[in-house]
Amino acid sequence: SSGINAEYGDLEKFGNLLRDVQTNCLQAEFNRFRSKDSEDDRISVQGFMRAVLRRTKVTPIQRARFIDKSEVYKAIDEVSFDQFKSMIALINNFSDFEVAVRMYQIAKKPLSKAVFKRAAYVCSGEVLDDTIIDLLFFVFDEAGDGHLSHSEFVNVMRKMETSVSSAQKAKDDPGSIGLGSYFRKCIRNEMIKLYA
Repeated sequence: SSGINAEYGDLEKFGNLLRDVQTNCLQAEFNRFRSKDSEDDRISVQGFMRAVLRRTKVTPIQRARFIDKSEVYKAIDEVSFDQFKSMIALINNFSDFEVAVRMYQIAKKPLSKAVFKRAAYVCSGEVLDDTIIDLLFFVFDEAGDGHLSHSEFVNVMRKMETSVSSAQKAKDDPGSIGLGSYFRKCIRNEMIKLYA
């Protein structure tokens, strides 16, 4: 019995370590989009959109158009780390989100903000902030009808970067730090904390 409790305790510690590593990796990515003079844990709306869109294969022209659109959005100026983390959780579970909203595509009905929020929660376990949902609808709602069609959001986000070549390209880009570097750095920092 005590052996099982010890193993469970070690498993729990390992789970906590993995959560800390994941949070630190997200924080490192988030910090990449913070302005140098920003003291608080926030990024600009444009930085947020860059972080979201860098995971897609949209063309540079499409990316620029979406970021330009986010620049005229005035409801919020900045995005917090928690808002960023919730959006990344949705992106990481996007295939589940796509399945959840597919019936709207089949019925040729656009997504409302309420349906979007509910589907995001069911798929990611995170409650997306209403201001983030408003921003996404503002940027991706090309028809201007207050709803998202399948082609306006899901098709854009479906084009996630998943290929090894794109990961290699990011690694070779001197202006970016590859995911492997983030992961190794986060693991090292967490191990130092754990055993220091």
